[in-house]
Amino acid sequence: MVSAAYLLTRTSIPIPDLTPVYLVVVAGVAAVDGSRSGTTSGLIMVAYVAYADSAPAHPFTYSRDNLLRLGIFIAATLATAVLAGAPARRADRLRSELLTQRERLSEAVKAKSEFMSAAAHELRTPLTVIAGYVSMLQDETFGRVPERFRDPISAMQRKAREVAALIDEMLLAARVRSGTAPIAPMPVDVRDAVREAVDRAEPRVTLEQATLSYEVPSVMVAAEVDPDHLAHILDNLISNALTYSDGRPWVKITVTGGSDARVLVKDRGWGVPEA
Repeated sequence: MVSAAYLLTRTSIPIPDLTPVYLVVVAGVAAVDGSRSGTTSGLIMVAYVAYADSAPAHPFTYSRDNLLRLGIFIAATLATAVLAGAPARRADRLRSELLTQRERLSEAVKAKSEFMSAAAHELRTPLTVIAGYVSMLQDETFGRVPERFRDPISAMQRKAREVAALIDEMLLAARVRSGTAPIAPMPVDVRDAVREAVDRAEPRVTLEQATLSYEVPSVMVAAEVDPDHLAHILDNLISNALTYSDGRPWVKITVTGGSDARVLVKDRGWGVPEA
């Protein structure tokens, strides 16, 4: 505005008085949009100052004092643009690095999901065969089974079911990460889901001599969720609580009703730092 007023009126303006204003403008532009924009703005202002500070009858003709002042102003303008634009340059560099890391992380997650899906599919076929033969042994399809073999066969069948459940979890996790997991929400009693999760964890609890208990309300705690996904989440919560524990594991699950159904898992583990 000051420059426009001068160009229209040709009124003498003391350049030293305007220099701080110009430098503030250059610093603001550089801080917001980087050194390149700040330098461009600064050069425009230098051009104006070079014209305004020259002799009225001979534009761009300077006395020694004016030339020295103009040189100082040019140096100050460029220095201001570079220094003020440094944070913007640093922010651009960090933004670029974050985008690169994000792309790498996405590729790693995708590769992991593909591997989990492929591994689960490859494991499912032989496991189905093994489970089928174990079931035939238990049904005595191949003849009467000696009594001393019945317990080992039952244990094999239980372990086959556990491995099958792990494979299903791998497939579900891979689908969740890829965004292709099927969702079928339906009314579920959260109390029953917790009881079933505790039953599934009982063999590990016994093996590790852990303590796993739960507390549920006397009335139904209804929620509209996918029961398979809810079971997967509860299994992971219990597994993590048992795994990351100091000393003998102790886990308590509490279900609360009301307007929002909640499942609280309390343990003696290391905990997760707040973000």
